Amino acid sequence: MGKNKKSNKISDHFSIRDFYCRCGKCDHAYKISLGLVGGLEFLRYKLKNRVYIVKGYVCTEAAEQLRESKRTFHTFGIAAEITVENKSAKDVFLAAETVPEFRGVGLNLKDNTVHVDTRKEKEQEYWIIDGERRIELNEETRKKYFEYLSADS
Repeated sequence: MGKNKKSNKISDHFSIRDFYCRCGKCDHAYKISLGLVGGLEFLRYKLKNRVYIVKGYVCTEAAEQLRESKRTFHTFGIAAEITVENKSAKDVFLAAETVPEFRGVGLNLKDNTVHVDTRKEKEQEYWIIDGERRIELNEETRKKYFEYLSADS
């Protein structure tokens, strides 16, 4: 490590660059909720494996280009799409549901990723994205999807 670089670390296992907007136009803009980082650290501890940030902060221009709202949990810096080394997305989803900081948790079956966010408690929500459909999890849909996913394992 010949060069003395300024540390971009914001926690034991995450750095600012993990959360950069990846649009290529905003020069790596970022916003990061420390509650989100704390939740990700706790999830890493629970799963005993490295957490990869697939998507962190998204600038408003990139959100517009992706046909998302300018005001999403990603544009506020309180959301991440993640994968975890050596863990299925289903297992990551189930573990993420138990992290108190995460009040929005979604399982994307197509991309094999998990969305986590630190929205307000009264807005708590859990869902699965199956193809183009977003399915809110309730007792019935949870049973259907998780029995189906268990059969695939």
